Amino acid sequence: MRPAGRQPHTVTLGEQQSGRQVTLAAGDKLDVSLAGNPSTGFSWNVQSFDATVLRQAGEPEFQPASSALGSGGTFTYRFEAIGAGQTTLALAYSRPFEKGVPAQKIFTARVVVARP
Repeated sequence: MRPAGRQPHTVTLGEQQSGRQVTLAAGDKLDVSLAGNPSTGFSWNVQSFDATVLRQAGEPEFQPASSALGSGGTFTYRFEAIGAGQTTLALAYSRPFEKGVPAQKIFTARVVVARP
């Protein structure tokens, strides 16, 4: 629950902010935007987060960088801060059909949701 009169904020993180900490209040939004190219079979997938602290808001979106066939672009994942606490949000860039192969890239962020 956010304090009366406080509007929720949206914080956007990208690959350059991997490994950083972000502090949110309950009701705030967190967008994670990461470069990728699904035509190669790779995609970003959420690996972990504490569902008592964050909630994934909807399905991830992909915005191509151009109209060219096979173009790369940006994957955006949206989350909402729902409860006080701390969690590590982790996403992996991999080919889901390749079992036992390490992810090509990993994104992590330490998310702290402050008590109201």
